Parts: sequence; structure tokens; C-alpha cells
Amino acid sequence: MTTAWYYDYYEKGAFPHQQQLCEAVEWIKGCNLEGQQLISPTHLTAPIANPLTIRLLALRKALKQLESSINTTRGKIKKQVEEQFAKHKFFGMQGTFQAQGSSADTLGAPILEIKIGENKPFKFQHAMVHLALYEFFTNFGSILDRLAYEINMLYNLQIPKVKIDWGQLTKETNLTKIGGKDKELAASLGNYMGKLKTATRFRNRIVHDGMIKVDIDISIMGLSVNLAQDPDNETSPMNKDAVSFCEETKADILKLLDGSYELILQHIETQGKPPW
Repeated sequence: MTTAWYYDYYEKGAFPHQQQLCEAVEWIKGCNLEGQQLISPTHLTAPIANPLTIRLLALRKALKQLESSINTTRGKIKKQVEEQFAKHKFFGMQGTFQAQGSSADTLGAPILEIKIGENKPFKFQHAMVHLALYEFFTNFGSILDRLAYEINMLYNLQIPKVKIDWGQLTKETNLTKIGGKDKELAASLGNYMGKLKTATRFRNRIVHDGMIKVDIDISIMGLSVNLAQDPDNETSPMNKDAVSFCEETKADILKLLDGSYELILQHIETQGKPPW
């Protein structure tokens, strides 16, 4: 039975092999995936938390915050437009929409005061979108780095701990090393390196630049939040829906994690206990 220690407890079916692999290597010296140390054949140091579960929950929370910020504002706009239409019985809403900056800016990004017709104005904080995206992409990068750390440990790649991250793991020389021991895992990592390339570039921009370019459009039609098609190109079209892209990225990273864990479990079955 999956416990709250593992991500599958929070999102059933998303990461079913996490608990299986953690338990399979729990008592192998130098291979524990949850930070516990073997102090005797029958004793482990007390667990603190599962590193991947913590990162995944933070990623999930950031996505929910992004969705909530956008959907709450969309709902308010829709309600006010409907109320305005009910009062005046016309389709043309020109001149009824107002969005202006508010002086109550305490989070380093604009706060818009939105008013439709005679309705009471409400506020939308740009900062909430930027904060959610920052949390999402920084945790996304941290998840990839943690997976790299675990693979380095189990496959005895001997990449120094201070250097191991996703970028190091997926270098051609290291993928070749993994391929010499586990062709299926190396192929899978290479495949996801391509799938996650754009998200990785967003992560790099947000970590090194502090934020990424975001296009927030508010009108009587609702609210849209878009990212650049190419995060490294200042003139790139802003046509990548932020929520859809983050949802796809979250789904891909869970597939990468669970698929990798499944392949490692298969490797244990055929090659015995790690490290290899």
C-alpha cells in the first residue's frame, strides 16, 4: 500500500514504481534513495523525507497556484461580463472594460485594477503568475538533478557529487557510460532530454535571469498567460499557453521518473543488486 511518503499517494498512478525501487535498494550500502545510512545489518538512520516526493509536491503546488490565479480572474471577468450584459442587453461591450495600474504594488510586479461596466473593481496581481512559474521551473530542474544524482549512484558513474546534475548526466560521454550498462535506460534518458529541452531552457532563463518573459492579456474575453515559443529569443512569438505547457511538462517528468525507476527495477532483476 502506498504511503504519504511517496508521490503516488497524492496522485494515484502517476509514479507507481517509486516505492518499489526505494524499498528494493533500501538496505544496500551506498544506494539508499532516501538519504538513510546503513549503520548495521539491521539498522538504518532515521528517514527525513523522500527527496523526489518533496520536489514533486512543490512542483504540483506551483502548477495549482498558477491555475488558480488565472482561473479565479477568468471567473470574475466572466461573472461581471454576464452581469453587465444582463443589465444592458447588448453584445457590444466596447468602453465598459477598464484595466489600470494600482499603487498597491508590494510584490515587484504590476497590480491591475479591473472594472467592467458599473461593477465593483477587482485586482489581479502579475506577481502571482511570476512566483508560480518561478517555483514550477526551479523545482522542475531540481527533480531532474535529483534523478541524475540517483542514477549516478546506482550505476556507479563516478561523477563527483558536487558536479552531478541533469546536464552532466545527459552529456554524450555519460549517456555512453550508462548505455554500456543499461541500453534501455540510456535510450530513455536521451529521448526525454529532447522532450524536456524547452522546459529546461525556461528553467535556465528563470534561474539565471530571475524571471522569464510572460505575456498576460486581460480583456472582456477573459485572461490568457503565454510564454515565448523560444525562451532564449527576445523576439520569439508569445504563443505558448503557460498552463498547458506546465501541465505537459509535469506529465512528461512523471513519465520520465516512473519509466526510469521501472527500467532500474528490471535491471536489478537481470543484473542483481546495485551499484553496477
